[in-house]
Amino acid sequence: MQQVDCVFCGIAGGGGAAYVLYEDADHMAFLDRYPLVPGHTLIIPRQHYSTINEMSPDSVGRLFSLVPRLAPAVLGATGAGAFNVGQNNGHAAKQVVPHVHVHIIPRREGDRINWTARSVVDSSEFDEMAGRIRALL
Repeated sequence: MQQVDCVFCGIAGGGGAAYVLYEDADHMAFLDRYPLVPGHTLIIPRQHYSTINEMSPDSVGRLFSLVPRLAPAVLGATGAGAFNVGQNNGHAAKQVVPHVHVHIIPRREGDRINWTARSVVDSSEFDEMAGRIRALL
């Protein structure tokens, strides 16, 4: 069930703008609109869950099973050699959008990510990055 005021439910329902990288009947992956680094990707279940505690273990497993499918394409497109996987639950844990999502964050040796700073990216950069990742899937 989708939540009317949830931005990720809007994207999952086709009514929200996103740079979609992957989708199936139950999940979507798209570029984070305010990335920590280029290629920062989010994976969401289409069904609305505010936190991972609301999901069944099987549903959580299917969501996370997409990480090894998407991460190599994100790494290939960005030239990064490593990545972080993140999943926040609740406001105190810095969950900004109250819809379960998994972060794939490309990393390079010596980079310094400020985990609370986000950037605003030009749409042409999103188009280029999304195209490179989709080509590697």
